[in-house]
Amino acid sequence: MMALLKPTHRKEEGIKWWLVFYTVAMFLFVTVYTTVNLHIQSRSFIDNRKDRSDLTFSGPIRYQMIVHKMDLGLVPNVVFNLNNWLADGLLVSSLFEAAITRPGA
Repeated sequence: MMALLKPTHRKEEGIKWWLVFYTVAMFLFVTVYTTVNLHIQSRSFIDNRKDRSDLTFSGPIRYQMIVHKMDLGLVPNVVFNLNNWLADGLLVSSLFEAAITRPGA
């Protein structure tokens, strides 16, 4: 972030606020993804470690299968995909800018 905001890193340009917001959004998505995943893991391995109600799947695996079908299990998947799209969009947009600024093109 300091590279985006510190004046010594910029060459006579203003702060690119879209890039600052883009970076904040990506860090926010990764934080939400990690937090929800750690919450699901702690609930499955600490709170539901001795669940023996099903013979084929029991304990943490069964709890994770149940949570995967609920809203809490959907959040990490959606946030991961959104962050992946943002990362891909950032890479593709820089390729288009590089192609336009190439001399002789």
